[in-house]
Amino acid sequence: MPKRQAERKRAVQKFQLSIFLLFFYFFCLLSTHAQDITRWRLSENGEAPFDTTAINATAFSVDGAQLAVATANGIAVSDTYTGKELAMFPAAMDTIIALVFSPDSKILASAGGDATIRFWDVRTGEQRTDFSGHTDPVVSLAFSPDSKTLASGSFREIRLWDLRTEPPIRTALLHGHRDMVTRLAFSPDSKMLASTSVYGTVLLWDIETGQLRHSISTHTDVVTALAFSPDNRTLASGGYWSADAESTIRIWDIHTGHLLTTFEAYTDPVFALAFTPVFNSIYGNTLVSAGWDNAIRLWDPQTGQLQATVRGDAAPILTLAFLLGSPSVPVGPHGSTVASAGLDGTIQLWPLTSVPRPWDVNADGVVNVLDLTFIAARFGQTTPDLNRDGIVNILDLVLIARHFDK
Repeated sequence: MPKRQAERKRAVQKFQLSIFLLFFYFFCLLSTHAQDITRWRLSENGEAPFDTTAINATAFSVDGAQLAVATANGIAVSDTYTGKELAMFPAAMDTIIALVFSPDSKILASAGGDATIRFWDVRTGEQRTDFSGHTDPVVSLAFSPDSKTLASGSFREIRLWDLRTEPPIRTALLHGHRDMVTRLAFSPDSKMLASTSVYGTVLLWDIETGQLRHSISTHTDVVTALAFSPDNRTLASGGYWSADAESTIRIWDIHTGHLLTTFEAYTDPVFALAFTPVFNSIYGNTLVSAGWDNAIRLWDPQTGQLQATVRGDAAPILTLAFLLGSPSVPVGPHGSTVASAGLDGTIQLWPLTSVPRPWDVNADGVVNVLDLTFIAARFGQTTPDLNRDGIVNILDLVLIARHFDK
C-alpha cells in the first residue's frame, strides 16, 4: 500500500476513534445528569413537609432501610423506600444534635444539648432508657459493629459505654481533642475508634486499652465525615473546603496513620462518605461522597481518581447509606443503590448500576477485556491482542495509545 494511502487510512481511523470517544464521553456526561433517581419528600406527621430550617440531625440505619430525622416536632423515623413515617419520638428540638441506629436497627440513640443520651425502641416507639455523664452537650454518637459499645463525643472528651449492662455504664474516658468532638466512627472489627474535632484533627483510639494510636492532622477546617473501608485497612475523612486546603477528602492507613491518597479539586464541603459494601462486585472498593452541591461522586480510593458523578436537584446532602434490599423493594444486584438524605427532608435513591464508568464502553458495569476489544475494533482490529503475543496486557494498551499520536 502506497505511503500516502497508509497515512490516509490512519487519519481516517484516528478520526473515527475520536468521534467515537467524543460520543462516548458526551453520553457519559449526559448520563451523570439524567439518572433515574427516586425521590421522597419527608413530611411531619404525614402532612406538611419539613421546615427546612428545623432539621438538626439525620441518620440512616445500617441497612439503609430507615431514616431518622430530628425535627421541631420530635424525632421522625421514616421508611427509606417509600418516605412513609414509621414512628415519631417526642423530643425537644434543641436537645437533639446527634442520632445513630444500633447495628440491628432496633434501637435509635439520640443526644444533644442536655448532655443526656436516650435509647428509643424503633419497633414500639417507646423510650428504652436514658443515661448521662457528660457535662457539656453531646454532639456525636457511634455504635460499635459488634453492638457492645457506644461512643459519645462532647467538649474535649469521648466516653465509651458498655451496652451489655442496663443501663449502660461508662468503661473509658478519652481525652485528646481541644474542642468539640464532631464525628465518631468505629472500625468494622470494633477494635478502633476514629474521632474528629473542629480543628481538622482525626484521632485513632484502641478500644480495648483506651490508648491513642495515631493523631492525624487531616484538614485545615472542621472534619464533617468519616468512613472506614470494609477491609478494615483504611479511613476516609472529609470536611469543609477553604482557600488554603489541598482537598476535602483524604484516605489514611489506620494501622500506621500515614496518608495514602489525596482527592484533588473537590471544592465543595463534604458532609457524607460511604464505602461500597464488601460484597459489591460491580463497583468493587469504591468510595462514595456527597455534600453541599447535591451530587454523589464515586472515587477509586487507591488512586483518588473520580469514576462517576451523579447529580440530583434537591438540597445539600447530609447523610448517605447503601441500601441492602428488601423483599418488597429490590435495589439491584450487589447493593448498588445509595440512599441520601438532604437538608430539606428529601430522600433520594441513586441506582449506581446505571452510572457509566470511564472506559466501560459496553456499559456492563465492569472495565475489562471486552471494552478493550470494542475499542480495538474502531481501529479495524479483530482482536485486542494487537501485538499477537497470545495475551492481552499492558503492551496492547500501549499500542492503542500510540494511535492517538499518529
